[in-house]
Amino acid sequence: MGIVGEVAGLAAKAKGHFEPNGARQLRCIFYGWVIVGVCIFCKIFKVQGQNNVMSYTVPHLLQDFQLSHAELGGLFSVATILAGFVQPLLGRAIDKYGARVCIPMMQVALCGALLLFAAWTRPTRRWVLYSEVVFVFFFLRTLSLGAAETFPNTCVQQWFQRRRGRAVGVVFTFQWLGNAFAGPIVSSTVASYGWQRAALAGSIANMLLAPISATLLRRSPEACGLQPDGWTAVAADEEMEAVSMKGASEAPSGKDREIRDLWPQFAFTFFYAVMFGGSDFYMVEMTSEAWQEELDVSIFIFGPMALTAAVSTPLVGELMDAWSRTHKRLPIVLLAAAGFVTAIATSWLTCIGSRASAVLYGVVRGSTTGVFQSLLSAGLAFTALGVRREQIGQVLGYNQLATLVGTGVGPFWYGTFRDVFGAFRFGLLLSALPPFMLGIFFAAQALATEQKEAAPDKGDSQSPEKTISPTAQQHMVLGATTAEAR
Repeated sequence: MGIVGEVAGLAAKAKGHFEPNGARQLRCIFYGWVIVGVCIFCKIFKVQGQNNVMSYTVPHLLQDFQLSHAELGGLFSVATILAGFVQPLLGRAIDKYGARVCIPMMQVALCGALLLFAAWTRPTRRWVLYSEVVFVFFFLRTLSLGAAETFPNTCVQQWFQRRRGRAVGVVFTFQWLGNAFAGPIVSSTVASYGWQRAALAGSIANMLLAPISATLLRRSPEACGLQPDGWTAVAADEEMEAVSMKGASEAPSGKDREIRDLWPQFAFTFFYAVMFGGSDFYMVEMTSEAWQEELDVSIFIFGPMALTAAVSTPLVGELMDAWSRTHKRLPIVLLAAAGFVTAIATSWLTCIGSRASAVLYGVVRGSTTGVFQSLLSAGLAFTALGVRREQIGQVLGYNQLATLVGTGVGPFWYGTFRDVFGAFRFGLLLSALPPFMLGIFFAAQALATEQKEAAPDKGDSQSPEKTISPTAQQHMVLGATTAEAR
């Protein structure tokens, strides 16, 4: 173990000296994993506001409310875009008030929105119908696709630092596994009992979850006398690295500059949401256009996609935990690959001609979803680029703005192509171009980063390295430990 082991032992003793009794009793189980469990249930039981699950309801809405594809897609887009502009405010709210306040309030509000959706009937006047469509979907999208994603993702970021990738992987893995089971359940409920009964069941589930969330959630680990990850999560040979990186990872930077510098990631989120939000919304009809035979998309597309995403998301998280500190261009390389594969998958949707090709499409979609959700939805790419824990909620709020605007534009884009040209094919092929161009952009950015990192090598021999004695390193660890424990 050597000097590092001795320093780690002293650090552990110092932490134990300042740790409160309640935290000492939970030492064997880091409470952050309880938080992760609550966030998983929060994200599973908001599925009825997601595009892939609403796809089962869309044909019934078109028939019951006598709407065309362009009408429903346009009104849905307006509601979703309006919901997107609320997301930065929700991001600031979770930063200010914490998950213990925000998540239960969101679940109660989602209960009310689903209850309103279940009681919805077609009015006689057309302009009233249009207003009601925008009103109902505004609240559904604000809560299910907005707050129910931003709040849990921010909460996980607050409780984990060096193991963020692992925690994010656990959350999204179980979320996708839950979606894989929830999708067919919702689909069968809609087919057997109607979309109103399915919405009512979702409303009841969220009402039951709200008091449980309020009881178990905490604002941050510091509120419990703990630290992010739990002290047992950092191995002895990593203590020195954690202290040496503390200043760099928490270096203050201008908030406006941070948001402005993240525009490529927000753009990728937008176009990703346009394509897959819109295609999920019309998935049943898109597959019918490509292949004339009947295809259960919940089993042959959304099921494989969910299972693949459940595997790829933790893999990306573990990769980020292991390599992102030493390989700064890793998230950029992953985004470049996701851009190229996303373009291929979008074009592929026009060529589905068998159940095997549908399953393969779902697998490809699931792999890109794992990269997208780990890096952008959960924020691993943003923290790797220097966004601090105290500001991650605001950044994720802006990212959800891009997500909701994209998912709002998507149904209108594809629905208009369907009504004007009689097919979704042209809209799918055109929408594959932006992610391909962004893939080229991220690839060029990764090459530029590599060249920038290699440039100082020539001058390394001319400037002597700054060294720190073992005694000074020991004092640094103990000083940081004592300060955080207080």
